[in-house]
Amino acid sequence: MPTTRLISRRTALGVLAGALAALQITPVRAAARLRVGKAVAENFAYVPLNVGIEYGFFDREGIAIEEVGFTGGSRIAQAMAAGAVDISLSAGPDMQFIIKGAPEIAIASITDSPSFMGYCVGSQSTAQSLDDLKGKKIGITSTGSLTDWLVRELNHVKNWSEGDRATTVVIGGSTAASLAALKTGQVDASISASQTGFLLEARGEGRLLADCARYVGSIELFTTFASTTIVKADPEALQRFLKAWYGAVAFMRSHKSETVAIAAKAMGYPPTVAARSYETFIAKFSADGKFEPKAIATLAASFKDLNLLDGPVDLARLYTDAFLPKPS
Repeated sequence: MPTTRLISRRTALGVLAGALAALQITPVRAAARLRVGKAVAENFAYVPLNVGIEYGFFDREGIAIEEVGFTGGSRIAQAMAAGAVDISLSAGPDMQFIIKGAPEIAIASITDSPSFMGYCVGSQSTAQSLDDLKGKKIGITSTGSLTDWLVRELNHVKNWSEGDRATTVVIGGSTAASLAALKTGQVDASISASQTGFLLEARGEGRLLADCARYVGSIELFTTFASTTIVKADPEALQRFLKAWYGAVAFMRSHKSETVAIAAKAMGYPPTVAARSYETFIAKFSADGKFEPKAIATLAASFKDLNLLDGPVDLARLYTDAFLPKPS
């Protein structure tokens, strides 16, 4: 016969009391819901958000993510001003909006590598290098944008005179707009996310001519911003968000296949393009979110070149490291 183990009533009550006590001392952290906007969906630099969601990094930090998509930095800045998003993933040069009074602040660096941006050409182009863009029409997202400055800097570095300078044509920030402008000959090249060039190659419609690291050094390229409202209302949620983000980045470095699958879905690109993006960019993500002085200095120079500053500006008030994960 099976043996039945009996315990006394006093023992049972003791076990129950201990269990209840354990439940009472376990801290319960309320989940925070954050609306996180991407300036554009087709950017590999923003994929850590999707990896963090898929593999529970945000859940473990008590953060519920509502992802919101946009079609450019100005659109997401407008949403931030309207209180429609709490956090934005956008270009570092969007710090210009803070100078103009936007209710936000930069809280972490995503990358300071200009290799994420590049010049794309159509399949009919005979261009072989950046030198072949002399006097050509280059598609940019908008006047006064990062892409605008990158073309100006190319003219400066190449020392092209007025008649030889590459000129800019505003075509918008979407991949579709870039492809259409190249196909119709509206522009000779477009300056876009480098993975747009990878997509063109995969489709046989064009290629990446060169990335911007060929002539630009470190610059605060892609950045995480937070609204001043969430900074005041729930600074702890921002700390937990960034802890989850950089946990996701660390995971990505050692999990290529998982990252590529998520990136392909998030960007709407073929897995082969997502894989090439991974191989090209994964080592260039910031591991801790710190703003590097040299990258900020280049950004400040771009503001001056674009005439975005009316006078001296204390750049230190545009960003903070207060919410970055503390070293373990």
